[in-house]
Amino acid sequence: MKEKINKLEAAFNESLKAALHNIDSEKIDEILDNRDSSTFSDTWMKAYHVIEEKVTDDETEDTITQIRKEIFVSIFKLTGSSELSSYISDDFGLISSYYIHDIENSWVSDLLFTYLNHQIPQGNLLKTDKTIKEVVENK
Repeated sequence: MKEKINKLEAAFNESLKAALHNIDSEKIDEILDNRDSSTFSDTWMKAYHVIEEKVTDDETEDTITQIRKEIFVSIFKLTGSSELSSYISDDFGLISSYYIHDIENSWVSDLLFTYLNHQIPQGNLLKTDKTIKEVVENK
């Protein structure tokens, strides 16, 4: 399981660095506004409710928590935005839960696909017909 998580982390972090390259406070505000729209946030919460009760073993949970902390800190250092850092860390947690439990959701696949195409998800996501597993493995 740890190898699976590490593969997701590597792909996510590599793309995240490119997405955040030369980002400014105006762009961050735009991203935050778009993510706070009911269209995006309601869909995110629906996806979260599907997996919130799923049980994960302690080792896997600890690994994901550690990665989320590292993502938060690195984004905060780059941007100074705790809100953006929280959103991206939460996205990684959401995507990880779907990935490790082998649950498919086209919106979560699109969320990951958007990240892996060097963009911070907001508003409309990039579309893919691939599963979450396929998106990770084809990175």
